[in-house]
Amino acid sequence: MNADSARPAVVIAEDDEDIARLLSETLRAYGIAEPIVVSNGALVIDAVIGSAARLLILDVQMPGASGIDVYDVVRNHPALMAIPVLFVTANPKLARDTMRGNAPREVLAKPFELDVLVAKVRELLQEEVTQPAA
Repeated sequence: MNADSARPAVVIAEDDEDIARLLSETLRAYGIAEPIVVSNGALVIDAVIGSAARLLILDVQMPGASGIDVYDVVRNHPALMAIPVLFVTANPKLARDTMRGNAPREVLAKPFELDVLVAKVRELLQEEVTQPAA
């Protein structure tokens, strides 16, 4: 369970410490979410399940398992397939091209503007809330 039950848990899968800190601090400062940071792709799925995350912010290139591999697992996992995913990556073309048939709706290129990040996260969290239960 996240520390602040009024805020949804958001898993940030990012191996760059500075970017992970920026994402985490931004989500907290805007009161949007309670971030859980994971720096190794192999640990992302456990973090999402363990935190009951409502959004996954995912980098493409990470140690352990790439963001693309993680995305494939999420999209094929019955308990996770409905969780929105926001790719935040230095290589948005790779994210889109690699997953043609199963492409994420949102890819944010690094460097990014904080107001764009905040707007996308709010939008994705709102959509997650309004989707009908399966």
